[in-house]
Amino acid sequence: MAIGSLARRTGVPVDTLRAWERRYGVLRPTRTEGGQRRYGNEDVERVLWLAARVAEGQRISDAVAALNALEHEGDAEAATTGPTDALAARLSAAARQGDGPRVELELDRAFAALPLVQAMELVIFPALAELGRRWAEGEAVVVAEHLLSAATERRLASRLSAARRPRGPIAIVACPSGERHAVGALCLAVLMAQDGWRISFLGADTPLGEADSVAHARRARACVAVCTVPGSATTAAGEIAELPNARLWVLAGPDAPDPHAHQLPVWGPSLGAAREAAAERAAEDPHGA
Repeated sequence: MAIGSLARRTGVPVDTLRAWERRYGVLRPTRTEGGQRRYGNEDVERVLWLAARVAEGQRISDAVAALNALEHEGDAEAATTGPTDALAARLSAAARQGDGPRVELELDRAFAALPLVQAMELVIFPALAELGRRWAEGEAVVVAEHLLSAATERRLASRLSAARRPRGPIAIVACPSGERHAVGALCLAVLMAQDGWRISFLGADTPLGEADSVAHARRARACVAVCTVPGSATTAAGEIAELPNARLWVLAGPDAPDPHAHQLPVWGPSLGAAREAAAERAAEDPHGA
């Protein structure tokens, strides 16, 4: 296609496309016999990916660097599905093969190339979701899920430790009883810690009554119940309603997208939205309503 068609398909102006091609080499056109540039589906995917990163606030130079780090030379899958989709597929495949070193390598590539929220939402969550779909279809992938989750949690735990600080509002982050998947909760804890919260991360399968007691003892500003399993938010909301410090609690996670359904504040459902909601809570007067 001509560059005008590429602009219409991606929503990126022609002048911007030309600048990206000239400065960063992000487009890879072929030439007609008359010397005119022609662009293919690979260019469409790369431009759409870059435009999405820029819309999320990333500088184009950083987005290009991330794209180059994610792509493999000769990786046909990345050319047809996009670099983060291809990386998520490789990560899932490595986990299903029980290839721990390969899982570590792909995770290193994702965390090095992308900001934390994007690495999780564009690569790691999709890889875990694919394993979940395979499990629902009867495939033996429990070991694969454990391998990928454990490797991810090690990286997140290291970041949480590095972000700890002596001052700031206190938050309790936990997964309710029955919730065994703590990757998303741990990532939210990291983001909040990086933004100035002092975090007590209680992990998976936590009795909320005990967490509420911890919150009272520590004079927490917020308690976050991260709900992943379908129906867990409803169960958690019922339990929270009976707690002495119920006003401190919020729901987060993919099972808690609608605040009207649970009569509790909801942070999310995306990590970025949860992070913004946490920042708003941190800015509130701790002695206010």
